[in-house]
Amino acid sequence: MLRGLYTAVSAMQTSEKKIDVISNNMANVNTTGFKKDVVVSETFPEVLLYKMNGQLPTEAHSSVSTVEVNSQNGEYHLKTNGGFFLANTPNGISYNRETTFAVDENGYLRTFTRDIEGKADASQGNYILDANKRPINVENQPFEIDPLGKVIVNGQVKANLITKGGLNVIGTTNGGIRISNIETNFSQGALEETGNSLDLALKGNGFFKVSNEAGETFFTRNGNFTLNNNGEIITSEGYFLLNDQGGSILVDGMDFQVTQQGGILINNQVVDKVEIVDITNVRMLQKHGEGYYRVGTGATLETKPFTGEVLQGYLEGSNVNTIREMVEMITAFRVYESNQKVVKAYDELLQRAVNDIGTLK
Repeated sequence: MLRGLYTAVSAMQTSEKKIDVISNNMANVNTTGFKKDVVVSETFPEVLLYKMNGQLPTEAHSSVSTVEVNSQNGEYHLKTNGGFFLANTPNGISYNRETTFAVDENGYLRTFTRDIEGKADASQGNYILDANKRPINVENQPFEIDPLGKVIVNGQVKANLITKGGLNVIGTTNGGIRISNIETNFSQGALEETGNSLDLALKGNGFFKVSNEAGETFFTRNGNFTLNNNGEIITSEGYFLLNDQGGSILVDGMDFQVTQQGGILINNQVVDKVEIVDITNVRMLQKHGEGYYRVGTGATLETKPFTGEVLQGYLEGSNVNTIREMVEMITAFRVYESNQKVVKAYDELLQRAVNDIGTLK
């Protein structure tokens, strides 16, 4: 009975965090270049449930488990009618009838998220384990998975994905849901024309690169720039907009134009170029406040040439959809209230168990 209580409480905690995140999104609906946050939740790792001193028929245990394999664009989705797939999570080994994974850069099979282009990113995923609870490495070679769940590399069986779990196993159980992480949605915001030559917006993926006086580098989508006393382009917080050489951009109060590729034109001559970084592994970025991002500790950014457009005289609005956020807010409140009632019901049952059962004669 207490397991159900923990499940309801974990759902309440997750809903409470979702409400906080949605509230912050709605508070920044008019913030230039703001990117909304999304709470990613997951179930606690499932563990095997055993019968106490129970036995299952040997023939039931020896029955063949088959695996349904669907693969596309380097992503693998597996289901089994018997046994379990194993994954090594931060909270222990998880047992599931279904699993999804891709191959990381070192050749290991791992669960994945998606990068800003929608491609599978297995760099931070959980390791898929074989029947002996060891990570599976295919050494970045072509492989296949047969209907029995065996990983075959170059005609040789590399690992077995299926584990039976023992004769006494009757199923799996978990302790509810928890917050996995909070992801930032980097989708394009609405473009608003301002007519101000110092307002810049990016159409497509990418970030302006800025630096403070201490030399710290940040990335931003907020193109609401101004000039300092030296004629350099800066942000409202005083950070310098950087050029492709890593220095500040000096226009000295003169009329200038910005090309779609970021070039600075004065008197129809290219005098500088805005540094625009297109980051593919945006999950490595951490919010720094005021629309700035910086690289997480120990992370390495993966970049590619900027293929979008720079629009002068425009600003990018936030990507927060007020109506959608309100719907999600109402849903989160209802989930919280529903689980609150469950907790109350469990509390009443426990109270009766303590008070009534103890009076039986």
